[in-house]
Amino acid sequence: MEISDDGMLGNYRKNLAALEHFPIGGQMNDMKFHEWWRDRAIPKTRNGAKSALQRLGYESTNSALVDNLALSLSDCYWIQPRGEGLTWADVNLFANDFVDTFGELTINKDQVIDLRNKTKFNCAASQGELQKKWCIDASGKRYMIKGNYGESYQQSINELFATELHRKQGFSNYTAYQGIKITVQGGIEGLGCLSYDFCSEDIEIISAWELLQSIKIRQNESYYYPLKRVCLSLGIKEEAFDAFMDYEIMTDYLLSNTDRHMNNISVIRNPDTLEILGMAPIYDSGNSMFYNIPYEQLDQVHLDEITTHSFIRKEIKLLGYVKNRRAVDIDRTEMDFSIYKKDLLERHIRIPKLEELYEQKRKKLKAFQNGKDIWKALR
Repeated sequence: MEISDDGMLGNYRKNLAALEHFPIGGQMNDMKFHEWWRDRAIPKTRNGAKSALQRLGYESTNSALVDNLALSLSDCYWIQPRGEGLTWADVNLFANDFVDTFGELTINKDQVIDLRNKTKFNCAASQGELQKKWCIDASGKRYMIKGNYGESYQQSINELFATELHRKQGFSNYTAYQGIKITVQGGIEGLGCLSYDFCSEDIEIISAWELLQSIKIRQNESYYYPLKRVCLSLGIKEEAFDAFMDYEIMTDYLLSNTDRHMNNISVIRNPDTLEILGMAPIYDSGNSMFYNIPYEQLDQVHLDEITTHSFIRKEIKLLGYVKNRRAVDIDRTEMDFSIYKKDLLERHIRIPKLEELYEQKRKKLKAFQNGKDIWKALR
């Protein structure tokens, strides 16, 4: 394929002998493939992206994508410059050393405090607007560090809170997050979170958004059933899809996670055999627990009116997709809110209110599990 200086695709030619390996999201037509390519780049809206691009000498995130051979720690696609003779073994990020310079510059460039001496390298890049960077630990395992929006550390704490909820449920298909100290603006010590990569040379991730690009969807149709159709056509068992989505929808409801968009749901695949291995572990639950609502407005929250980026706009109506209302053990959803004391001191005042809102959600979910269609009670 031809790629311009600013990273845009020109003409391209498919290898007809290996069409099944062509990206699922780009199979329908040329426009879809160009969109799939653009989506590989770091979003322009990433916090600190503009400054990082200037410091690294890139015109755009697209040109940075090309310079880094479109490599990712989420899948096994890459570009091979004609005439350079590079192989996958030479370049892949799962096995070769790398430095995530873009991530370093967007996460306030100051190095991680407590893991720095244990890592062999500084760190790499990824999707999403939140500041983040990839690192390699002393044993060679890849992990991602994420920061937070604004001055609060609540998004990172929310990931730890969600991790504990899944652990208490005995649910295994989730991404475990750990707290980590980072340097934030002003040179002070703050809190971020880290998670280890569940992808490898043998496992890659395909987002629900990419899967949905492979079919035609009726205007204003919820993505839930089209996504289910695609997953089943790829070999995922219906009972496995239902069980995963039931659990995710109900735990997201408890956490008031408003950001389960189609890039935050995925399947995993073997990149060599193309076998779909199942639903990817639950990840990215940080935009939850009313993280962006000021304290003085928490009393005004209407739990039945929460809007979300997901299959449909109104959070409570997502429960209408649930097949097994007992997929979550409500008796194991009691949580310790002292974890939120890790946030800034001035935000500790929020903790009783967060606990109160969470308990209200538990009561509503219990009513739902007892057979009440709680969304139908709305005007």
